[in-house]
Amino acid sequence: MRKARPSGGPFVYPPVLRKLRFMYGVYDFGLMLADSVRTDAYVRALRQAVTPGCTVLEIGTGTGLFAMLARRWGAGRVFAVELLDTIELAPQIAEANGLAEGIEFIKGFSTRLDLPVKADVLISDLRGTMPLYRMHLPSIIDARERLLAPGGVQIPLQDRICGVVVEAPSMFRRLQGPWETDRFDIDHSVVSEITAHTWRRWRHADMEDARSLTSPAEWVTVDYTRVLEPHCSGDLQWTIEQAGRAHGLNLWFDATLLQGIEYSTAPDGPELVYGNAFFPLQHPVDLIEGDEIECSLRADLIGSRYVWTWKTEIRSGQAEPIEYTQSTFYSTPLGKRDIAAQESNHAPRLATEGRLLRKTLELMDGSRTLDVIAAELERAFPSRFNEWENAIEWVRQLSREYGD
Repeated sequence: MRKARPSGGPFVYPPVLRKLRFMYGVYDFGLMLADSVRTDAYVRALRQAVTPGCTVLEIGTGTGLFAMLARRWGAGRVFAVELLDTIELAPQIAEANGLAEGIEFIKGFSTRLDLPVKADVLISDLRGTMPLYRMHLPSIIDARERLLAPGGVQIPLQDRICGVVVEAPSMFRRLQGPWETDRFDIDHSVVSEITAHTWRRWRHADMEDARSLTSPAEWVTVDYTRVLEPHCSGDLQWTIEQAGRAHGLNLWFDATLLQGIEYSTAPDGPELVYGNAFFPLQHPVDLIEGDEIECSLRADLIGSRYVWTWKTEIRSGQAEPIEYTQSTFYSTPLGKRDIAAQESNHAPRLATEGRLLRKTLELMDGSRTLDVIAAELERAFPSRFNEWENAIEWVRQLSREYGD
């Protein structure tokens, strides 16, 4: 039986994604599993999609639950892909439940994968708080175009992202309060200007004193069967229905897994593992019924992260409109050296860390063991490795990431 094998796909992931390995652990996947609204909806959708002998591809399998259920329900072959280390547990769980045969667990990026056959069913949940999360959309676009059979089933089908204007004093204080408190007679206003460009995940417990001042408005619908690029933009328009102080925008998504199988992360429903997204206004604004707010919101995937930009215009009575322009681009302070290093006319030269990375990869030619490579690096970079244990740990990390 020919196995799936790694392949150079159309999307190239930057090396910094090594950090993703440490983002989720068994505990976090347990939280996702314990979310009965989310998990039960996925189980219903998968049960409906699986037919006897079909091929299923799951991207982001975690500990392999959906892969095992697909096999139990009659799927002929299941390819279960996961980047994170939790996949090491999945074959053990499958074996313990008598479901290992027919499932191939693959550790790595789906975009580097070739399958021996096209999948009849593609299932995934690569979202964060928002569906626009890291390499979610590029991964799905690539899998749909390369790995899914014509007419194959996709789960989910779409996510509709919506939002309201909220009064949320506690959440706003959590962002801005530490820098506006003058306990030590120190002016931190330069920091509060930066935090105004930061959005944050919040849960129901954070919303105890929050209330919506408007009805929901739809921002965009992400149709996974048709989406071609990872960037999204659109306008949101609201009319204030309850007077109050507006602190920001609350965003969530309504998921359609298959026709008739849906769930929502909206704040007025049951709490799901994803939470909601709070986008602050630069400064709170007191509003009355009939006032209008328009927000031009966009999300652009730059490298492996999204840059969010929200431009808000507030029209209140006869007063001049209030305009705020905010972006996560400004949420990280950059020094002059950092800015210069990103200019297109900059001619970079490898620093010590770059030379170390290059040297390590050159030594990983299949003829040297890890301890030999570590010893050579310790000699070549004495200021970087003051003891052999640090060098061998460095080599182990890169062996896991880049080695065969």
